[in-house]
Amino acid sequence: MDEAVLIQVGSGLRGARVRAGMTQLEVAEAACLPPEAYVRMECGKLLPTVPMLVALCRALRISAEWLRVGSVSPR
Repeated sequence: MDEAVLIQVGSGLRGARVRAGMTQLEVAEAACLPPEAYVRMECGKLLPTVPMLVALCRALRISAEWLRVGSVSPR
């Protein structure tokens, strides 16, 4: 696993969450994920699966591209 990708995704998730004014628990619940898994993703210790990524993008109202490039694409 490329550590840089883990860090980039985690940082993107954290930034999107803060921008949305949500807590980690709120994002996890909105995406139907265990809170522990979401925390690990934000910390760069777990890469979300494709279904997890889709759920997170919906919960945070961002595109998967936003996580990759760090710019907002309104949905």
